[in-house]
Amino acid sequence: MPALCWRRGSGGTDRGGRRLVHFNSSRVDENADFGGNRITTSLYTWWSGPLKLPWEELFLKRSNFYFLARSRPPTPAVLRWREPAAPARLAQVVSALQCWPEVSSTGGMPTSLFGLIPVVLMGMAIKIQEDRLRHQSDYRANTARCRRLVDGVFVDARWTDVQVGDLLKVCNREGIPADLLLVAASEPDPDTLRGACHVETMQLDGETNLKGKSPPGALPGDFGPPVERHLRSIDSEAPDGSPNTYNGTLHIEGRPAVPLTVVNMLLRGSTLRNSEYVLGIVVNTGHDTKVIQGLRAPSHKQSTLLSSINQMIVWIVLLLLVLCLIAGAAELALYHELDLVDHWYMNTQKEEDGVAATFLVNTVYFFLLLSAFVSVTLYVNILLSQKLIQYFMQWSLSMYDPESDTPMRVRNSQLVDELGVISHVFSDKTGTLTQNVMQFRKASIGGIAYGRGTSEIAVARMKRLGELPAGEDVEAGATEGAAAHSPPGGSVISRHVNFDDPALVEALGGSDEQGKRCREFFLHLALCHTVVTEVVYGERSLSASSPDETALVAGAERFGYRFIERHHDTVELQGPDGEPLQYEVLDVLEFSSARRRMSIVVRNSQTRAISLLSKGADTVMLPLLASGQEELVAQTEAHMHDHSNDGLRTLVIASKELSEEEYLSWSERYRRAASDLDEVEKKSREEPNAIDDQCDAMESRMRLLGSTALEDKLQEGVPACIADLVKAGIATWMLTGDKEETAINIAYACELLDSTTTVVVVGLKTHPNVEDITRALREATAAAEESMELSANAQRGRRALVIDGGALGLLFGAAPEAPACQLEFLRFTQTCATVVACRCAPAQKAKLVRLVRRNVRGVSALAIGDGANDVAMIQTAHVGVGISGKEGMLAVNAADFAIAQFRFLREMLLVQGRHNYRRIAVTVYYVFYKNIMFTLVIFWAQFFAAFSGTKWNLEAGNQLYNVLLTMFPILWFSVFDKDVSDETSLALPQLYHLGPGNHFYFNWRATLRWIFQAIYESLAIALLCVFSLDGLSPDGESPGLYLIGACTITLAIVVPNLKLILWFFSWNIWSFVLIGFEVVLWWGVGGVVASEIKPENRGTSGEFIAQFVLGWYKLWGNVNELGTFWLLMLLVPAVVLLPQVFYSFYMRRFHPQFRDLAMECEYHGLPIDALKAWQIPAGQRQRRLVKGAPRPLYQASRFQRLCASLCGSKAKSESARSTATRA
Repeated sequence: MPALCWRRGSGGTDRGGRRLVHFNSSRVDENADFGGNRITTSLYTWWSGPLKLPWEELFLKRSNFYFLARSRPPTPAVLRWREPAAPARLAQVVSALQCWPEVSSTGGMPTSLFGLIPVVLMGMAIKIQEDRLRHQSDYRANTARCRRLVDGVFVDARWTDVQVGDLLKVCNREGIPADLLLVAASEPDPDTLRGACHVETMQLDGETNLKGKSPPGALPGDFGPPVERHLRSIDSEAPDGSPNTYNGTLHIEGRPAVPLTVVNMLLRGSTLRNSEYVLGIVVNTGHDTKVIQGLRAPSHKQSTLLSSINQMIVWIVLLLLVLCLIAGAAELALYHELDLVDHWYMNTQKEEDGVAATFLVNTVYFFLLLSAFVSVTLYVNILLSQKLIQYFMQWSLSMYDPESDTPMRVRNSQLVDELGVISHVFSDKTGTLTQNVMQFRKASIGGIAYGRGTSEIAVARMKRLGELPAGEDVEAGATEGAAAHSPPGGSVISRHVNFDDPALVEALGGSDEQGKRCREFFLHLALCHTVVTEVVYGERSLSASSPDETALVAGAERFGYRFIERHHDTVELQGPDGEPLQYEVLDVLEFSSARRRMSIVVRNSQTRAISLLSKGADTVMLPLLASGQEELVAQTEAHMHDHSNDGLRTLVIASKELSEEEYLSWSERYRRAASDLDEVEKKSREEPNAIDDQCDAMESRMRLLGSTALEDKLQEGVPACIADLVKAGIATWMLTGDKEETAINIAYACELLDSTTTVVVVGLKTHPNVEDITRALREATAAAEESMELSANAQRGRRALVIDGGALGLLFGAAPEAPACQLEFLRFTQTCATVVACRCAPAQKAKLVRLVRRNVRGVSALAIGDGANDVAMIQTAHVGVGISGKEGMLAVNAADFAIAQFRFLREMLLVQGRHNYRRIAVTVYYVFYKNIMFTLVIFWAQFFAAFSGTKWNLEAGNQLYNVLLTMFPILWFSVFDKDVSDETSLALPQLYHLGPGNHFYFNWRATLRWIFQAIYESLAIALLCVFSLDGLSPDGESPGLYLIGACTITLAIVVPNLKLILWFFSWNIWSFVLIGFEVVLWWGVGGVVASEIKPENRGTSGEFIAQFVLGWYKLWGNVNELGTFWLLMLLVPAVVLLPQVFYSFYMRRFHPQFRDLAMECEYHGLPIDALKAWQIPAGQRQRRLVKGAPRPLYQASRFQRLCASLCGSKAKSESARSTATRA
């Protein structure tokens, strides 16, 4: 939460971390002690912004703080080294240097503020614009309207007027103003006021399905306003940010206390659906609501390039200090060597000052003179480039999905360049690689398989195995057959059912045992779910917790059992002959990732028979079946195996008949466990609990009905996208919860695997312990390394690993052998182009990403997913990409980038990412280069001034150099330059390999090359100017330092701007216009400074202004009249730039990179087909592990470990580890 959010105290109502909400008692006024319902997510206000914004810009940015430290006025505070704030006070001393006349190169005036202020203002303007949107959002939320009970009447009120303890009335499709305890919901039958309702939680948890809510079961049937008739208080948990858990106790007059769970709560951020209105009591308001408590500051992800920049700044500053020490020592040596005691005009120090003091003053002086070594606009250049790139990426039509009207979104602009260095892609399957639009395709009922035709995945498998008949379109035939043989249905059925088998229709109409099984099977599908019907724009739709349930209910409807409506505790169906069917819902045993199944207990309203209906994954359902069904189980397993090979998702369907006594006995035990707050708390923490034990007791000895097979087709363009990612040298990992057979066949269909791939399969069945897994991985690694040694062309794409969740559980387990197993896993996977993790739990996805990120050198991981179970993986990776699909927006909200289709990842990485990284890498080098070159010109000039520190340059030019005179051309380059066209980037994915690992665009070799260029060019400018202009006049007079300085600073501005022409690949008129503008602008600045301000016309601020124009009065005209000056304007750029031209020609002619060949082909219009066969060398693909691998997945910070060591307590160490884990 923002630190500036004002919150009221909770008074005496918080007891041991819990809160007590009062009703109908003398303590009701204590509810006012809780905070109001106003929320504030903005970061700045009119009074805090002027204080916080400058602080953040000046002190939290290393580059800006560096310049501020040179220009702040001195402080009278005295250093007290024993205080904790001594480092901060030391920074205050450094900040006063430019105002210290004895060491200042500007006469004691803080002239660096002139260049720093525009940079700070620019950064502040960007933050203000972003915060303005937050203010607008806060205003809309705080001024929304609701109905509040006042003196027995519901009156209109603003959300900010709501207080804890209020009774609110919320109507259909209205937002919930606060966290409410649901006490009543409207029903068609007026006698059932306490009916259930449904809410949409898109804004709360990102999920699109409707969630059922119901009042506490022990409330009186006539409960309604006035609330004082029954309620006394609510003992509620302390506010937290978990939207899926809640525990509290409701105290009712004359009744036992009633436990409360999240099912009884309507949370702020959700929207009421399918009910005319509901009544709710406010429990939490404002910043105590779960949606606001759940807000977290976005994780600060730093790009690889920015991390390298921070390291470079340290080295650049160290180089600056070396130059200052050299200059300080040289001045001291020349002072005695040249006997400069009487040269008062050189401002030399006196001998009586002492050698040490003189050396220190000289060093500090040169530090200020050469301080432009670090660019004041470094971060601004990068920030502006990233922001502009963000807008152009979001406007790109190549990443726009017209079907859903969804453009690509950049949620973290600081990572746009990181898209160019991705080495690993970790992808979810369902909804990411597939459409997540399930279709009921096949079934196994009573040991008989139904459903003909071949799925898309099966077609790919048959093609790979050579089993597809020549010229036959299997998929088209299946679709046409489905339309011909399936009973008619509405749009819901047509979207979610693609079933072709007239035998099933015939069986359903039969009176034999198989017909009875089929009817029972589809009745089961029509009842065992949590689907809700809605009418949207006049069309009936199904809202389900997952697309699987929608397909199953649609399948039941297609074959005669139509789901009509769900009420509070009843389900209405329509039978095959149109007869109405009604079932009473007694209990719902909900699905969870740990249980992997869901069940429902129903009672037939006519026969009063009670049944348990259950469905779930085969791994958990088959062990729960009653004995004596071995043959049926074997037949069903065989059918599921065939369906998995076709890439279909399978579920086991089972049931059990219950007697009244058996159900009542179990129900008593279940409700006792469900009302135990301790057990509810254990269940919320996913710990062993009595509630799950009772569920397990009910879900036992079941009778197998059969299995379903659903098809989830691949998204458009997925195979082509993945094939290009593999060609680009990106390792692609598919992490899915599907069965091994399903996962492997989908991997083949996605081009993750092909016929040349050597697949290593590691599963719990074949490798039941850690030692076996380690041995298998070690052998696979040895075979891969041997293959690389035997063939110089061996590629990582020829190996793949398939590992299941059970083996991953051992890999991440607590066994002593687990670290060795992780090491072998990392070694082998670095030889693989593809890893497929099947039966993978959400927590294991994040662990895999973290394992690779922490232990592989030079890795940059991208995680992409579409659901809530992908959030941890997305947040763990260097770059997170969310797909706005069928499972809501939670993944998108947690991601750094959002796209609508997986295929857009191809454009985002191979085109946008590659261009972004190359351009910003050159931008960073260019900014460092021009500042080093500019500053070294001043340094070389000191050799001709006995290192007296005499300043030649115009101070106005010094301060405008970065913010005005060299900024715009590089900004244009960083956004628009392209070495090859987008089409060529897509046609040759191998171009991408120059980014990952920083082995071409950004590395220490390139850094040194830029620094040597800056040294050479600065030396050429200084020497040519000094020797060309020395003794210029006929009588042998010296032209003066300021005239030489005018020439050097002009060349120091012209040369970097001209040099940028050599780095532009896509030249256009604007490139030359901006470069010419910078040069002309300098001529204008020089003319204004030289003609307008006379030394004697100084006002009250004259001393400050004089430092910017010192020595330039009437100078610029004299400079422009010199023929030698114009000769230097031609000679110097040729001397400094021609060597780079020749070097570039030599490298492209005799040592061309793959990119050079692509550029030549594109420039001359030659075909690039021959280049498409080029493969990335294996040495550039494979990455080394970091020293000490495998590192722990969770590790405390240095500060936490230091605290633990100082305390000398193991408990403290464990606490630090726990803190790091939660973080």
